[in-house]
Amino acid sequence: MAKKDRTDKQKPAIKVLLWFLIAIYTYNLPNARVVYNFLVETIGQELTGKIPLVLVAATGLIYLAILMITRRNLMNLLYLIPCGVIAYIIITLEPNPNKHIHIPEYVLMAWLLFAALSSEYKQADLLILIFILTSMLGVVDEIEQGIHPARFYGWSDMLVNSASALIGVLTIMGLTDLKKTDFSWKRYFRRDRLALWGIGLGIISAIAMAYFLFEVQKTEKFAEIYPGWLLIVGAVFVALAILIAIRFIKSEDNRSISPLGEKKIARQWVLPALAILVYMHVMVFYIAVSGVEFL
Repeated sequence: MAKKDRTDKQKPAIKVLLWFLIAIYTYNLPNARVVYNFLVETIGQELTGKIPLVLVAATGLIYLAILMITRRNLMNLLYLIPCGVIAYIIITLEPNPNKHIHIPEYVLMAWLLFAALSSEYKQADLLILIFILTSMLGVVDEIEQGIHPARFYGWSDMLVNSASALIGVLTIMGLTDLKKTDFSWKRYFRRDRLALWGIGLGIISAIAMAYFLFEVQKTEKFAEIYPGWLLIVGAVFVALAILIAIRFIKSEDNRSISPLGEKKIARQWVLPALAILVYMHVMVFYIAVSGVEFL
């Protein structure tokens, strides 16, 4: 019993550490180009360009090794087929080898999110959430690159990031056992519509943000292109997101519907998405205030 109590006490600390790692990892993704340039200078362009392919192949071998060690059904190797097809399409359509590193980067991102979210929540719909959050962090990466020296904000990279996130999800499917989804937690939102409105406003404003940032990129003039009304909408969303987060933290959980508690599951869907959307808006506020060049 004492051992179980210690494990329960350790879980929050581990989750905090995992989310911290995800935040640091996301923040530093644009710096991968610095490592790439260093490798080009050290071992040459040709060998450096092959590193992403080696990492992708190594990921497949690690997947196989885990299957063998855990004695899982070898039919799960079939998950590698769509993974290989997706990787092949990315590598074929994107000639720049520097972009291929996004594949292992976002496979790892998906697994980090799985580690952070699955300690208590093991329903199959978690895979949908991981794909959504990983894709959103791929957009964050691109916005970060827009304000990073010698990097560029691009929609094609967003697609590569999302496709790589899908590879991550497929490998999770092959190596884990998740319970059947009952979606009972959705009933939480019938009583608290504020969360839905907040997420909706955040997504709509983020889509508009992405569009206008492409326009800013063309002219390199933020103040003249990015609309003031969208900055105001972003500020309203950030305030609303903070209010929603406080409500989720303070309100009591209801375990009458789900053994875990419907609010706790809903919180898994809402709070990470809100945090990512808030970070997107904060970066845009930073661009607006600092006058930093967006490329």
